[in-house]
Amino acid sequence: MGSQIITQRPPTKDPITSALPGMNLLINPSGASLLVCLTLMGALALFNGKTGRKPKLAAASWSGTVESRNARKKAIQQLNEKRRNAVSFYINRPDIEELDEPIQLQGKPIERFKITRDHATLWLPDMQRGTAVIGAPGSGKTFSMIDPALRSVIDQGVPLALYDFKYPTQSARLAGYARANGYDVKIFAPGFPESEVCNLLEFMRDENDAEMARQIAQVLNKNFTQGDGKGGDQFFQMSGDQLITATLQLAKSTEFPDLLMCQKILALPDLVNRLKDDELSQMNEWVRLSFDQLFSMAGSEKTISGVVSTAMIMFSNFASPSLIPCFTGKSTIPLELTGKQLLIFGMDVDRREVIAPLLATVIHMIMSKNLKPARKDPIVLSLDEFPTIKLPAIVRWLNECREYGFCGVLGFQNFTQLEQAYGKETSRAILSGCNTKFIFNPGEQESAEYFSKYIGEEEINYKSKSKSSGRGGGSTSVADQDRTRKLFAPEQFLRLPAGTAVIINPAYANKTEASIPFKRSIKVAKQDIEVMGRSGEVWDKVLAKLIKANTKKAAEAEDLAARIKVMEALFPGSQEEDEE
Repeated sequence: MGSQIITQRPPTKDPITSALPGMNLLINPSGASLLVCLTLMGALALFNGKTGRKPKLAAASWSGTVESRNARKKAIQQLNEKRRNAVSFYINRPDIEELDEPIQLQGKPIERFKITRDHATLWLPDMQRGTAVIGAPGSGKTFSMIDPALRSVIDQGVPLALYDFKYPTQSARLAGYARANGYDVKIFAPGFPESEVCNLLEFMRDENDAEMARQIAQVLNKNFTQGDGKGGDQFFQMSGDQLITATLQLAKSTEFPDLLMCQKILALPDLVNRLKDDELSQMNEWVRLSFDQLFSMAGSEKTISGVVSTAMIMFSNFASPSLIPCFTGKSTIPLELTGKQLLIFGMDVDRREVIAPLLATVIHMIMSKNLKPARKDPIVLSLDEFPTIKLPAIVRWLNECREYGFCGVLGFQNFTQLEQAYGKETSRAILSGCNTKFIFNPGEQESAEYFSKYIGEEEINYKSKSKSSGRGGGSTSVADQDRTRKLFAPEQFLRLPAGTAVIINPAYANKTEASIPFKRSIKVAKQDIEVMGRSGEVWDKVLAKLIKANTKKAAEAEDLAARIKVMEALFPGSQEEDEE
């Protein structure tokens, strides 16, 4: 048998791997991943090298021509479209040429007028997103921003509710102008002869409307117990709210449904026993249900006395001959604001503690009644010196009711003033709900630091030179360095002259950013100042007409006696009490 010789050949080399050393590493998964990473790193380095850009240390900047042009375009579009949830104001009226026939697109007007001149106009689009105007006394926040903006509201025929803390200072500057533009002007200023009537109980459907009664009670009580926004004893606060709610319901069921009747109810001797007496009292069962909490405290005479007396003191504050006519009888102010209507809420500063709860509650109830899905036009609420009253629903209005046409303009001096009235957390929520901000000189360090931090920092580049010397001679090297600095430092805010503000508005935007701040020294146009002057000159005539047309009835002693008689009939005292 012959032998076989087996020859073993060396493995054949792949021509590709032979030609490219290291390819074996790259064709496995881990090698491929490494190759991808290296490729991306190289591409990024190449891109940075070509553009010369490095990641920025800070990105804050001032708005410029592009942003101003975008804001102007949007403002004019909103003025033409006249939608309830897209509202523009302006400072310094532009020259407007009305078109004979509006230009329409798909049946909707897209152009009603032409702007022929607006070089001095400051356009303010998207005012339905809330506005905060911050500035110390004398900073120019009212003269330079709030008053001119409200004149633009009147130019557009939009309903306006105006809170005038120093009544009639601001009202005198605007009421005459409003009347000249066809507005119906009404004033609710308790204690003044020109004041109309607002009966708060008219906001309730009937005595069973506990929900609306509770709203009235809460706002009255919050403003009666003004504090730091944190509230006092929660038990007494809630007990007071519930007692006022029940009292409002009970008054609504009588022939005198008003706040004066509420005072007479709480002033009844032996109140709790009279209301609890099923055989003698004549009370609706749903109203009785609201009094259950009061009845549950029957074993603690001291607690009942404290809750009842606090509520009675609040109602007693309103029971003066000059105030009673303003909240008894039928309401004569418009409860629903549409079209060309100006409703002024005037504060009597000398009686602020008494008037503030009444004004705040009326403002709250009117806004609540008007901010509904069915609303067709916007409604502007101007609240200069806003922290002087408490509006518990203001955050909700700013954030949830812009779709229903709410345009809030809130003026205050600084954070300290706002936080004393609303507390820190609510104050921050209020400010965040105001997308447009006019920051005049706040006159206070904490506010200046907050806004400086709010608008951010910018990146600055500077070159540094260094010299060195040696045996071979000296040399100079230049190095680029990037640092950051505040776009507007706190001390700059505190040095702002009157009429100058840092302004933030969401429509001042470019393709990548919105709400880009800008600084402006606001010069109110001469024609606007003349208009304001003419309005002040006719204020006395406007006032005389309002007083003459006023129909409210003067308070008389018989009004008190009539209400006492009704309560004695509904809730007669025990025989022992009568004998006493």
